[in-house]
Amino acid sequence: MKKTNLIILLIVLLGGASYMGYLSQLGTSAEAAILTAPSELPDFTLNDINGKATSIHGVAGAKPTLFIYYNSTCHLCQEELGNISKRIEEFKDYNLILTTVQPMEEMIGFADGLGIKDKSNVHFLLDSEMKVASFYQVRSVPSIYVYDGKKQLVAEYVGITKIELLLEKLSAGK
Repeated sequence: MKKTNLIILLIVLLGGASYMGYLSQLGTSAEAAILTAPSELPDFTLNDINGKATSIHGVAGAKPTLFIYYNSTCHLCQEELGNISKRIEEFKDYNLILTTVQPMEEMIGFADGLGIKDKSNVHFLLDSEMKVASFYQVRSVPSIYVYDGKKQLVAEYVGITKIELLLEKLSAGK
């Protein structure tokens, strides 16, 4: 009986360790996946946080760009963008375009809470007609896309993504 219990315990431990190893790889699995987002940053014109019509290409300029489609009521989005806002100085050489379909008031409230809306490299854009969401076929948020300085797709992720990985991909896109 003790031998059987020991074998079962060993199998459970090995299975658990394997599963934990699998989970630890999820943060980088999108890296190895085939990129399905548009290979070039699309150039939609959306209203910014001040209601001004703004071109995505215009705010991206020639810098590597982190494009994030989010929803402020999504706890994963809150966590991801909260983590980015805490380390915003590390993103100073890159443009961040944060896009949502939510009403303007909600976007402004969320941006105020993050404390990064006045950063010159951070751009909150409103996709009120869901043009960008349809173009990207956004099914889950946060949807994160990294584009290089030539507006070519470098990487894409869904869900919480390690800040170090985002910074590494942005840096590679200089």
